[in-house]
Amino acid sequence: MGKLKKTFLSLREKANILEEHNKGMSVTMLSKKYGVAKSTICGIKKKKILIMDTMTHTLKPSKKCTLKKSAFPLLEQKLYDWFLKQREKNLIVSGDMLKQKALLLSKDLKMNTIFTASDGWLQRFKHRRGIRFLKITGEKLSSNPDVVDPFKENLKRMIEEHELNCHQIYNADETGLYWQLLPDKTYVALAEKTASGLKISKQRLTFMGCVNASGCHKLKPLVIGKSKNPRCFKNFINPVVYKSNKNAWMTGDLFKTWYFQHFVPEVRCFLRAQKLPQKAILLLDNAPSHPPATELTTEDGMIFVKFLPPNVTPLLQPMDQNILRLTKVYYRKSLLSSIVSSEEAIAVALKKISLKDAILHLSAAWDKLDVTVIKKCWKNIFSGFDGDKENEDEDNLPLSILQLKLRNEKAFVPDVIKDTINLLQEIAPAEYSAADVEDWTKDEKAVVGLEDVSSDESDNDNESGTHIEKISHSDVIRALNMAIEWCNQNSMNISEIITLKKILEQAIQKTRRNSYKNHIFTSLD
Repeated sequence: MGKLKKTFLSLREKANILEEHNKGMSVTMLSKKYGVAKSTICGIKKKKILIMDTMTHTLKPSKKCTLKKSAFPLLEQKLYDWFLKQREKNLIVSGDMLKQKALLLSKDLKMNTIFTASDGWLQRFKHRRGIRFLKITGEKLSSNPDVVDPFKENLKRMIEEHELNCHQIYNADETGLYWQLLPDKTYVALAEKTASGLKISKQRLTFMGCVNASGCHKLKPLVIGKSKNPRCFKNFINPVVYKSNKNAWMTGDLFKTWYFQHFVPEVRCFLRAQKLPQKAILLLDNAPSHPPATELTTEDGMIFVKFLPPNVTPLLQPMDQNILRLTKVYYRKSLLSSIVSSEEAIAVALKKISLKDAILHLSAAWDKLDVTVIKKCWKNIFSGFDGDKENEDEDNLPLSILQLKLRNEKAFVPDVIKDTINLLQEIAPAEYSAADVEDWTKDEKAVVGLEDVSSDESDNDNESGTHIEKISHSDVIRALNMAIEWCNQNSMNISEIITLKKILEQAIQKTRRNSYKNHIFTSLD
């Protein structure tokens, strides 16, 4: 008898053995064919039910060799049932969503074993259940190709007809931002430690971002507030375009003003710097606040607007993929950092945050978006333009257009999410998750269950009755010197150190001017 090969059989091979045995092939013949001992074949026969059951939902049966069971069979069964229900509703289920649901189930089941929903567990669960997370970005975008595909073809022809490149294709969109609001869970945790009746401000602004497809041109953001002349804007060089109305909403007139007074001039300036023809297209959704395309065309017809089809903007519009979302996440992190760095109570620190502070945080958040992030967000709308075959082997996911906002792959998000969660825990200890941060960035509702105050963003803007002690130039110089030394010791970015040194120079100049004035007055006396 020849020596048998030492080999491991995959799940697929084990299933084939069972099938061939059912057709009449003997154990001896199967042993020779697959190079394993007869006892191995007999063992496979005994595990027939388990093998065939595992085969039905294993993602890659040709690579799986073991039949190792889950350490949490009840939890995984309930999680898989929940997953199937979500898919029946045509909803996308992400890995983070599965992990969060698993953690909730573990609490409901009151498991004795510690369960952490780690990335490793998630991968094993996916393989055991045959769950395949397909790339959302760049796949076939809509369950309604009759709408999406003709639009993309039309856009492609328009780009070719006008000879536009990625520097000349823009997208703009608005989002709301409750700029003094913390997550619901944070207020609940704070309420347990503070007096009842904690008042929550619901001050809101509208923020609009605009970028081009190359990611090289981010226009100055548009911010719409309620107050026309906030007191906190005194001597303030605003880094954004600021407009106002009583509801802090976008209107057709405001959009038209922004388009001709800011968008067109900024785009022309950018294209001149790039030595490109001064022509461009702006893609917009069908929001009621956006005027008709006929009203958004320059006199020479070189800069114009094209509207996206209704009901597919969450899938196609670049600003809806990750740009606005990430900007708001970065804003939240800056907001929390300012609260944590304050030595005052949370409620006091929040109340002292003015519209000016919010705009500075928002501008800094917008600046943090890099070219790579922006370019990825255009992938959906450009997929297939140049024979893109990257994702043709991906299966279609049935997408519920009206219920879903498509998000790009989030490989670049976890760090800022993690930092934000850590800051939240420092402010108000509680169990926070990535889902809590995501819900917080939606700004769809205000706090529920606590006393709310919809304080109007008056011209006094958080400054009524508050005395601000003036900081001396000498104190600023000492603080800046200390900050620069700290940056050097911690190998901070050189551009940030240069910025601090520029501010230091200005503080020194002001000190000298004041000294000179005092000297003149003394001489006159």
